[in-house]
Amino acid sequence: MQSINPNPTQTNALPANPLALKDIHLPEQITNYPIAYGWWILAALILLAIVLIIVKLKQTAKRNQVKKQALAQLKNNVDINNSELISLLKWAAMHYFSRVELAKLYGESLQHFLLTQLPEKHQTRFTELSEQAFKNQYQAHFHNEVDTNFQQATLLWLKQALPPKSTVQPKRNNANIHSNRNTNLDQQSKGVSP
Repeated sequence: MQSINPNPTQTNALPANPLALKDIHLPEQITNYPIAYGWWILAALILLAIVLIIVKLKQTAKRNQVKKQALAQLKNNVDINNSELISLLKWAAMHYFSRVELAKLYGESLQHFLLTQLPEKHQTRFTELSEQAFKNQYQAHFHNEVDTNFQQATLLWLKQALPPKSTVQPKRNNANIHSNRNTNLDQQSKGVSP
């Protein structure tokens, strides 16, 4: 016969406290890194937009630099005469338009060129203010004469015509002119018309 053991074996034993619970384990702290790809793309797009805006602002400032210099010269020199005003207009225009075409203009042809660069709504005002100055340009008293109307016309043109809109013919440099001449000479020597 078997003997009965008053102490049951550990395998059949019940826990000492059946209501005892195991400790609660918290999950690991969730970190902010690595950031999701969408945030990196958004940050790159924002950075790209900032860089493009800065580049565009610098280009605009550089493009308006000559205009600002001309306006400052006009503002600082109240007694500027008509001859100096025409020189100032030509100087400013040569920075934005073709130097080759502009250098040969004078008198009414210069006035017509300046007039065509203005928006239509300012053309009649410019004509009224500058008409007398361009008519008297080659008279003896013209060079020393201070004409407030022509000063106003110059101011109007500098503010409204510069920098030119995109529809205006771009400025050509001397390298392009020489290459065009060389091309035409080569074609003529071969018997081909340009």
